Amino acid sequence: MDSHYQKLPEDMLPEARATEATYGEVPKILCCMCGTGINPNPSNMCLECLRGTVDISEGLSKEVTITWCRACERYLQPPKYWVKYELESKELLTLCLKRIKGLNKLHLVDANWIWTEPHSRRLKIKLTIQKEIFQGTVIQQGQVVEYIVNAIQCENCAKIATGQEQWVCVVQLRQRVEHKRMLLYMEQLVLKHGMHLDCLKIQSEPDGLDFFYDARSPALKLVTFFNSLAPTRRVDAEQLVSSDLKNNTANFHYSHRLEIAPICREDIVCLPKLHYKALGGIGPIVLVVKIFSNIVIIDPRTLAAQEIAAPHYWKHPFQALATSRVLTQYYVIDVERIPGQTNGKYQLADITVCREDELGMGNEIIVRSHLGNVLREGDSAMGYDIERINFNNDDIEKYPQDTLPQIILVRKHYENQARRRRRRKWAIKQLPKVQGFNPTKAQEAKEALAMDDFLDELERDEDYRRNVALYRKQPDAMTTTTFGENDEEARVGIDELLDGLEDEVALGVGNNGGDDDDDSDE
Repeated sequence: MDSHYQKLPEDMLPEARATEATYGEVPKILCCMCGTGINPNPSNMCLECLRGTVDISEGLSKEVTITWCRACERYLQPPKYWVKYELESKELLTLCLKRIKGLNKLHLVDANWIWTEPHSRRLKIKLTIQKEIFQGTVIQQGQVVEYIVNAIQCENCAKIATGQEQWVCVVQLRQRVEHKRMLLYMEQLVLKHGMHLDCLKIQSEPDGLDFFYDARSPALKLVTFFNSLAPTRRVDAEQLVSSDLKNNTANFHYSHRLEIAPICREDIVCLPKLHYKALGGIGPIVLVVKIFSNIVIIDPRTLAAQEIAAPHYWKHPFQALATSRVLTQYYVIDVERIPGQTNGKYQLADITVCREDELGMGNEIIVRSHLGNVLREGDSAMGYDIERINFNNDDIEKYPQDTLPQIILVRKHYENQARRRRRRKWAIKQLPKVQGFNPTKAQEAKEALAMDDFLDELERDEDYRRNVALYRKQPDAMTTTTFGENDEEARVGIDELLDGLEDEVALGVGNNGGDDDDDSDE
């Protein structure tokens, strides 16, 4: 009789533990199905009989149908979204698990693929599930779920097959300037944040880009993204494509046109009287140092900086007084810094300069500039010669000419620009675009020049390239430029470069055959 008693295990029920605490030992009972001696449990059955009697997969879908487009190879994610997943991938496994009815009532332990023939139009997943059938009694069971792939044609592919336009909404990004540096920078941010992944097509236009979508919601998301990058003005429009009066339905084409302010970094602007008074008398000729949702300007002679909000700018817009296409190269003769006059990374200084082509002719000019921490004696600098530039601006005529600066220095100039372009060991990626027009040779040369200027600006300014992904052209590249050790050059460190340039087509890798040594921007 003593053989029917044993010590209670750790995982025994609380009622049995109370019995053990009272009597010291708990008697075994016989399984009601097979008569095997077992520890007491609410079912009065052994584990094998319990597994054979209780099926925890009851109510679980054993066969599920998923929809797949044979043209674009995308799967339907109900109710109406189509996504492209690789066969037997984690993403496709997640989509398949969501289609199983009754799985939310069970505890999923594991799920993995069972190999099937790719042409069989069948997918199989082996599930490991658990369920507590009684208090303290948990059963684990394996179950195979089979998926039938229903091959159809999605709406977009059907429109393509019938020659219909497949896009629903288009975002038109425009900037009417002489270059595309701002558009190139925004293109890099679109690539970095993956805002182009939902596009049906990206079309290049002479003054911007067009992004086509099959739904309006991702297009509005892109509009919000662009509004955070630059001061833009939005114009919406819609066009009726077709209508069904019986069912009271209609198809529309929506367009959202975003116009970027025609002002870029390193431009100089002459503030209109209204902005001049609202900003506390700064300027009136100021330098644009940063562009985001607002326009950041600085007075190089006083280091006073202000921001112009996009709504205020578009209420009273103004053009750039001059762009970096007309920058002049100067030679720095002397730098006398003014103590205590700083604003962030800028230092106020009186800098003695002369034009590079007038060196030694006695035409030195003392310029008060914000580049005291950047320039040294013997350096070269790029700046605007206000007295020699022909302006087509009415606002500058409203200010006394003796209050306007003679020269505004913009940045430091690095020599050997053409040589640095040829030896550049990094590149950038660009969006997969299609041409919406037939460019002329002049337009192609202009776009190539804008790309070279944009890459030069990335190389010069570390803060500017912080949001841009740079890729190494050679895996063993240790430095981006390899001039003399004592040469002061604009460099991109090896720790800033990424691998994966071959994943997409990389354009704009620099002008490898250029011989022009001009370092002007825009």
